[in-house]
Amino acid sequence: MTLTFNRQTLPLRKDFLIAGTCCHLSTNSHDILRTAGRCLPIRKQSDARSFEMNIIVDATLGSTSEHPAHFRGLRHLVFAILPPRSFLTYDLLRRRVYGVLSSPAACDDSFWNSLLIPITLGVLGTNLGVAPLHCACLERNGRGFLVAGASGAGKSTLAAALAQRGFTFISDDWTYVSKEQSTLVAHGLSSPIKLLPDTVRFFPELYQFSPRRTLNGELAYEIGPAHSIGFTVKRIATPQSIFFLERAPTLGCHIVPCRSQYVRDFFEKSAERLPDELTEAKTVRTSIIRSLSAFPSWILRTGENPHRTAEAVDHFLAEASHARV
Repeated sequence: MTLTFNRQTLPLRKDFLIAGTCCHLSTNSHDILRTAGRCLPIRKQSDARSFEMNIIVDATLGSTSEHPAHFRGLRHLVFAILPPRSFLTYDLLRRRVYGVLSSPAACDDSFWNSLLIPITLGVLGTNLGVAPLHCACLERNGRGFLVAGASGAGKSTLAAALAQRGFTFISDDWTYVSKEQSTLVAHGLSSPIKLLPDTVRFFPELYQFSPRRTLNGELAYEIGPAHSIGFTVKRIATPQSIFFLERAPTLGCHIVPCRSQYVRDFFEKSAERLPDELTEAKTVRTSIIRSLSAFPSWILRTGENPHRTAEAVDHFLAEASHARV
């Protein structure tokens, strides 16, 4: 079957805001517009940083066999198969997305929030001036900060513990950072926070949910932080400092300064590889990482549980705030 993406086949259009970029969405389905409207703010004016998303809903896909998420790249093109039964092509050079979604995917908020939106921004973001960075973001008294670290260090668990102490939750595993004039801005999405099954001993609220397989195959709780756990949530913050989380084999929580080169090395090494054609995107991402490296940054080594670690971070930031005054 051949599908044609043009104004005749995609007559429905609306603009949405994703992490400071404008998504020009075209589709053949009212369900797509309704789901996008629940998951994304409507953009009322055009934006210089914009991309096209062209989506056809094909009801016949509902009868095909299911496949796990699968990705392939060819220079500036990325191909993705996403459950439930959907296929997308990302053209990084032209900033366009072409997708064929099943009817269940078109109506599923969880599919949009957990897969379609974060994957789209993760693939296209850097070429739109929004660098996807492997870190969480929170805010306290109007001052944002990032929590970075290797996979498995406990970023999500610490972010949840900080949010329970009254910190504002911006993002979990990935934060999308752009430069607005000379200021860095951290964007969060409506993605669920992911907590491994053993964290239920620290967060008894999780007993009401069931863990499930995530995109990377892990068994985890995927929880909407605003509605399910009661965190205070925002979509945007201005980061001003960074913590790099490391697990320690012994009890105690130690916060020590780290050099700017450590910051640059971490974010450059953890960044996704970009095609050679996207020289401008590479330059923008490098500029964002260099700006981050000028922030006050610390290595947070902890052998404590997430709540005790969050308490130590809270006290540290309070003392730093008093010192500034």
